[in-house]
Amino acid sequence: MSMEQALEKIKTAGLAGIIFTDHQDINTPSGDKRFMFDPAIQQQKIDQMKEQYDIPILKGIEIGLQPHTIEDAAAFVNGYRFDTIIASVHFVDGIDPYHDHYYDIRDIKMAYGRYLETIYYCITKFANFDVLGHYDYITRYAPYRERVILYSRFKDILDQILTFLAREGKALEINTNTYREKNGATPYLDVNVLKRFKEVGGEIVTLGSDAHDSWRIGEKFVQYSEIIKDCGFRYIAHFQNREAQFTSI
Repeated sequence: MSMEQALEKIKTAGLAGIIFTDHQDINTPSGDKRFMFDPAIQQQKIDQMKEQYDIPILKGIEIGLQPHTIEDAAAFVNGYRFDTIIASVHFVDGIDPYHDHYYDIRDIKMAYGRYLETIYYCITKFANFDVLGHYDYITRYAPYRERVILYSRFKDILDQILTFLAREGKALEINTNTYREKNGATPYLDVNVLKRFKEVGGEIVTLGSDAHDSWRIGEKFVQYSEIIKDCGFRYIAHFQNREAQFTSI
């Protein structure tokens, strides 16, 4: 997806603006460098687009965290200016849950639980972020019939994550890319997680389409905005210059 394609899509989708949050996964288990980028080149492209399009175009990063890369990740994000920093976890114990062998030695509780434990460890060690990205990412690729992170099943570790985010003024992202059919099943959001975030003092919720393809920009935003509202939140947020900007639902 080119920036030009993305900008054309947001005009037809009726969105007010767009933020590019490219991946930066340092030291991936496979050594794959496709999920790394040069922020200077990103900024140059965005500056060019701003001259052509009269819409807000923001720059961000999705920094992938692993316990052993936290110092390197911190050094990287400290070297640049972003509008938003999304912290996410894509690898667990040196394995990408995209691949089947992650689940070979784990039942559902261990597979999902270990992922959540890794998230909690990483976000409590890595301070410089605004948004926790796709906390239920692992359900996209899981082979189980239960393609959801249920609050009732993982309440202890979820409470730790949600309480930390609320206390630190961080945002919880609802990532609509997760809730698409994959491998013959559709993961879904347990709204009890959102409700619990509200109960423990969470105030900032963001929506991300994690599009990767221009035609999916803003996908299901109307549907999930209503879900967020039904869970007690009056606003959704985005970040500009690392400050939360709120939009009424």
